Amino acid sequence: MRIAAEAVIRYPVERTFPVVRDRLIELVPYLPAVESITALERAELGPGRVRIVNQWQGKTSVAPAAIRPFVTQGMVRWKDVAEWDQGAHTTRWKFETFHFQKLFSCAGENAYAATPEGHTRLTISGELEIFADQIPGVPAFLGRRLKPAIEKFIVELVTPNLRDLGAGVQQFLDAEGK
Repeated sequence: MRIAAEAVIRYPVERTFPVVRDRLIELVPYLPAVESITALERAELGPGRVRIVNQWQGKTSVAPAAIRPFVTQGMVRWKDVAEWDQGAHTTRWKFETFHFQKLFSCAGENAYAATPEGHTRLTISGELEIFADQIPGVPAFLGRRLKPAIEKFIVELVTPNLRDLGAGVQQFLDAEGK
């Protein structure tokens, strides 16, 4: 299922792109669904290209009330493996979890483009695929039938958090006052 979000940040790409790439941990106070981000790895891949691996810890409190009692800290922790391309102003990413590794695939791209006003249009697009027939204790035929509903539920849950990235960058740069 497609994941998509878009935000306009009132700063030029030359300011926004490096903030998200290099100062992501400093954005945590501006990301309402995120408790923490921990840098795990950074490797230069060539001129203007960097591979960064971060561990994100989400807040269980943002889960829908009906399922909140069942959501553990581990369920809202994931690894973000991203390749940043300075020249193209893009980030190719994939998410990996510490739980449910074989139950889904999620990958995509963020693009940072200049608007006519000189601002940044952040476009986040990706694909989420749930392998519901692999859920322990659920018959495969039932998992396959539930797959569209599960994917839709997760995409609707995640999309506002993706939009929060643009708003968080805006607030962060506003607070810097530069």
